[in-house]
Amino acid sequence: MTGDDLRHVTLDTQADMARLLDLDPSISHLTLEIDGDRVHVARDWPSDQYEEADRLIDRIAASGVSAIVVHDRNGKTPRRVTPGE
Repeated sequence: MTGDDLRHVTLDTQADMARLLDLDPSISHLTLEIDGDRVHVARDWPSDQYEEADRLIDRIAASGVSAIVVHDRNGKTPRRVTPGE
């Protein structure tokens, strides 16, 4: 999780926000209002997590299926991956 001024948010609340973002991937970010200030909080995905996801997609595509189509929750065009791609 990443955000400006997270030091103004308790560790328990930070843990709750991280769990919320994990449970509902459709949430792009949160904005907390604290004493007239706003704290924006978003997921911080390590780059190796994206790489692992890409490896899994490739492995699934190579497992004997004709193709795997990966759909994005944000309305992006689906990505179709075939064996050997």
